[in-house]
Amino acid sequence: MRSVHIPRNPAQDADEFRLSLLGAFELTHGAVPLALPGSSKRLLAFLGVRDRTVTRSSVAGTLWPDSSDAHAQASLRTLLSRLDQATRDALRISVLDLSLADGVEVDLRDSQALAHRLLIVDLDSPDADLTREAIEALSSDLLPDSYEDWTMLESERWHALRVRALEALAQKLAAAGRWGDAAEAAQHVIVAEPLRESAYAVMVRIQQAQGDPAGARITFDRYRQLVRSELNIEPSPALEALITSPIPVTPHGSAIREVQTALAGEATRDFEVVASGISMEPSIRHGDKLFVSPDVDLEAGRIVIATHGGAWIVKRLALRDGKLVLRSDNVDEEVPLADVDVKGVVVELRRTV
Repeated sequence: MRSVHIPRNPAQDADEFRLSLLGAFELTHGAVPLALPGSSKRLLAFLGVRDRTVTRSSVAGTLWPDSSDAHAQASLRTLLSRLDQATRDALRISVLDLSLADGVEVDLRDSQALAHRLLIVDLDSPDADLTREAIEALSSDLLPDSYEDWTMLESERWHALRVRALEALAQKLAAAGRWGDAAEAAQHVIVAEPLRESAYAVMVRIQQAQGDPAGARITFDRYRQLVRSELNIEPSPALEALITSPIPVTPHGSAIREVQTALAGEATRDFEVVASGISMEPSIRHGDKLFVSPDVDLEAGRIVIATHGGAWIVKRLALRDGKLVLRSDNVDEEVPLADVDVKGVVVELRRTV
């Protein structure tokens, strides 16, 4: 499996290092792959995954876990003394600690940032994030050929993040009417986690939107057969309802997102979003998880989630000349209620301190 990355510059600088950890290990210098011994690869991979300065003792203890501290430290010193000049230039080496040199690009770092952007539910992703390159960047596991304890743990974390991000990307591509790319992203999720019901829900909605109800039914039947044989359970009522009572989807609608979030509660229409920005501070802060119900009456003082001009927003309802408007708590902006599509009222907030 080849390594992938999100291109950032049209041409790679002649002195630029790039470390690829997704799909397969590779260190390039000026776009030229470098041939490295296994011990050098392990060191670079560890520092690339940690993405910070690490003490020599921590590096030695992780890379040589079965050796005594003294032996592990000696092995690290031997490794550092045998590095070729190009590899040494990609590192920052001091008496006490090690890190990648400034300016070394890491595909994992770029892909993690992409994943976190995509998972901000109420933020419209820029076009640069809704690309086939983004699908590719989120479709490879971390160091799949390594079975060391530390890589297994980090690989599991990345796998969980990339699967959630791919699913979010599929939803956003579908909302933009890019059904083919959306289906490809959803299929990558299904391949990565064959028992993940929410991925099948997204795929079913995409197939229905493409005018392929037969394909949607085949997808549902395939999932039902799988969970029956593997888990001895049935698909949730929410997923089955997508087949028996399909919801119309428009290119710029939000039906996929709402159905997706409703799966966790099955019969409920409630959903959740993650706040982005500071316009509602201190009531709502960036990163707060908001639980939203579409079944609560709209009244002045309540905070709502809505779409405006294709973007998701969170605002407070207020009265102006006897009519409801949406206002920010700390920014001088106001939107008439008639100009938005209210998705629901915030009924609960959870904040990680």
